Amino acid sequence: MAVWSVSLRPKLDEIAGQDEAKDFLKDCLATGGDIPHLLFHGPAGVGKTSMAYALSSEMEQPLHIFNASSKDTRGIEFIERDVTPIARSGVNAIIVLDEADQITKSAQMALKGVLENCSCIFVLTSNNPTGIIEPLKSRCVSFSFKPINDADAKQALINTLYKTDFILTKDVPSFVFDNIIASHKGDLRAMVNALQAYVTIAKKQGDTEALKFIETTLNDHVFDNDKFYNYLNDKDFSSAYKMMYDFGRLRIVLKQIMRHSIDNDADMRVVSHVVTAFRDLQFGMPEDVVVAGFCKNMVQTTPLYA
Repeated sequence: MAVWSVSLRPKLDEIAGQDEAKDFLKDCLATGGDIPHLLFHGPAGVGKTSMAYALSSEMEQPLHIFNASSKDTRGIEFIERDVTPIARSGVNAIIVLDEADQITKSAQMALKGVLENCSCIFVLTSNNPTGIIEPLKSRCVSFSFKPINDADAKQALINTLYKTDFILTKDVPSFVFDNIIASHKGDLRAMVNALQAYVTIAKKQGDTEALKFIETTLNDHVFDNDKFYNYLNDKDFSSAYKMMYDFGRLRIVLKQIMRHSIDNDADMRVVSHVVTAFRDLQFGMPEDVVVAGFCKNMVQTTPLYA
């Protein structure tokens, strides 16, 4: 089975976030300008390699990808043996060096000379650009890739799902996306992999098992409902507020509290408080105000049963 994060890579217009790099490349392509050598740096799973794939597709040029993290792709021999012949072949192509900061300093100096006289576009990617020598950086246009924000991530997941043959697309609960996003904060590749796992389980074992899988993906992101309820029962508003606000991902927390309350036969006024909090968020009320109002209502509803 093909891995979605590879087989369903986005086109340039579809890439989530990274507007600075995306707009720069689109402008170059639209105006017929030359594409310079590029350095994309940032955390894993945020679109650095996907951007290179999208550029290759837009330019209809072959793509050669090397991962510089192994001992065989770090030294001068690798540059001379594998990279230089392609770069100086006279054929237009895009050469991607993933994890370029792992290349030895002497090999980077050799690569600098290759960039100065070649027919290809180089795309260097790196989690940590400090490992790349300045003479090499200066020959590239550099872009910092940021973690994918929640809104962009959710739209990207929905777009990915619509590219598949999963017939239940319209029935995927919103909290499935929310949980995946919360579990893999900012890392879209990991999110797509989790979504594929959910779909695979849903097809083979049914929706119930798929939803169980999604619940487990939160791991250490699970909100400790029992601890929260203890604060409320002690009428410790400050601790309850701080716990909820510091956790973040307010919509997910509210949904977990509602499910926890229903499962444990808690006072159904809790559901009303959750609905009120969601309404306030929908109206654009600041999250800290929503959390304060929710905690105040919950304290007034005590005793609650954890």
